[in-house]
Amino acid sequence: MKVVEIEKCRNDIKKLREEMASRNNSFLEENKKLVPRRDVPSYPKYHLSQETVEALRQPTFDVWQWEPNEMLTCLEHMYHDLGLIRDFNINPVTLKRWLLCIHDNYRNNPFHNFRHCFCVSQMMYSMVRLCSLQEKFTQIDILILMTAAVCHDLDHPGYNNMYQINARTELAVRYNDISPLENHHCAIAFHIFSQPHANMFAHFDPDTFKQIRQGTITLILATDMARHGEILDSFKQKVDIFDFSNEDHLTCLKMVLIKCCDISNEVRPMEVAEPWVDCLLEEYFMQSDREKAEGLPVAPFMDREKVTKPTAQIGFIKFVLIPMFETVMKLFPQMEEVMVQPLRESRDRYEELKQIDDAMNEVCVCVCVCVCVYVCVCVYVCVCVCVCVYVCVCVCVYVCVCVCVCVCMWVCVCVCVCVCVCMCVCVCVCVCMCVCVCVYVCVCMWVCVCVCGCVCVCMCVCVCVCVCMWVCVCVYVCVCVCVYVGVCVCVCVCVCMCVCVCVCVYVGVCVCVCVCVCVCVCVCVCVCVCVCVCVCVMRLYPICVCVCVCVYVGVCVCVCVCVCVCG
Repeated sequence: MKVVEIEKCRNDIKKLREEMASRNNSFLEENKKLVPRRDVPSYPKYHLSQETVEALRQPTFDVWQWEPNEMLTCLEHMYHDLGLIRDFNINPVTLKRWLLCIHDNYRNNPFHNFRHCFCVSQMMYSMVRLCSLQEKFTQIDILILMTAAVCHDLDHPGYNNMYQINARTELAVRYNDISPLENHHCAIAFHIFSQPHANMFAHFDPDTFKQIRQGTITLILATDMARHGEILDSFKQKVDIFDFSNEDHLTCLKMVLIKCCDISNEVRPMEVAEPWVDCLLEEYFMQSDREKAEGLPVAPFMDREKVTKPTAQIGFIKFVLIPMFETVMKLFPQMEEVMVQPLRESRDRYEELKQIDDAMNEVCVCVCVCVCVYVCVCVYVCVCVCVCVYVCVCVCVYVCVCVCVCVCMWVCVCVCVCVCVCMCVCVCVCVCMCVCVCVYVCVCMWVCVCVCGCVCVCMCVCVCVCVCMWVCVCVYVCVCVCVYVGVCVCVCVCVCMCVCVCVCVYVGVCVCVCVCVCVCVCVCVCVCVCVCVCVCVMRLYPICVCVCVCVYVGVCVCVCVCVCVCG
């Protein structure tokens, strides 16, 4: 429904409540007992067109096109059209009040709400018309069928019997785990009937009221799906020998009829039935989420991580709906075209959808495999590139070091050659000087012998020899200092070059590692996005888990290779 329509409906209901609460109780004649009652509810009266009246009798009726006030009017029309108001002399005003109380006691659940109540009641009304049940049943039976359909889910909390029992709720404790919700619906229904202003059975004699009460309770309790197999098996045993004069047979048929109406959404056209599936799954998922949060067992057909619309509906239609409707069809063959055939078509449609989903899943598997292969290839290429870069850097460093060593060795050889040449020159100079000195000494000695004598000659020789030795020592010290300085300079140059090369190699390796890490992170992010898409859209949990494990292992291997190479 549109938001505006919903808001309008809420305002209408609010006005009704305020108006009914503000009215004063009126008094009957003085000689009658004072009975408190409310005035006639003033919800807008919709005049149904003949086209709407005819459509209301068909199982194809679109229940989504009507506001709550219009649905109340349609329910009121059903009771009038079936002759129940006339035959049982029911006060139309009381009927209005009762229907309004019914509306107020349905909760705003995704599925089990007042629209579902109207949907089940309208299907019961259409089955009465389609199968001519008024010719087979008494009017009391028709009244029981309609009333049970209207009341069958009153005050439904949105969580099924299994949750009530597992969570040990107040309802489960009160009804000893035996159909707690259905018992609660019955209790609420007759609590409403206990209100004088809403009791349309007030003027019935006790025996008739008892019959209606017992029949209504029996039918509402029959809507518990836990009893589906028991009730259907019992009906199958009777259907081939069915006797409309047998009360047990009639009761069993009425139980099956209300069960058919309660789960009859797939009988309707696809555009009417499919939204109900969405509503039911939403309510199921709400319950399963709560069960997980509370640590309670979760039914597989309610788990949002395991259920899809086609898988949920195929089994339900094939094994629950079609067998039950085909069994009823044995008594009422006119149901086949209008009800059973649409169920078969709905089953076929969901099977086609399942095939499409399976094909999409296969495509997604192929896509995931391709993505994994692509990711692995990318990671492998990145690792190879990083290794190649590292090898190139190592080769360059090795060449640079070799060149530096060769240069240093060449410099050292040159220095050594220079030193040797210098020492040779020094030795030659010294020898020459010594020869000259010796010649000079000899000459001087000859002269001195001749002129001054031996003493003066000896002193001159000693002085000359000392001077020559001092000169040689000074030359040798200078040469050694020069060689030492040259070697120190060469060593410093080599050390600086090696330090620069090492820094460059370290920076290169760091860059390679950073590139590898960035590539791995990007790949992981891409794979995570693909996995999330697969999980959210296709629900491919096992495949996604395998993909994640493969990618994780691949990334770990790549990181280990990078670390080892860098080390």
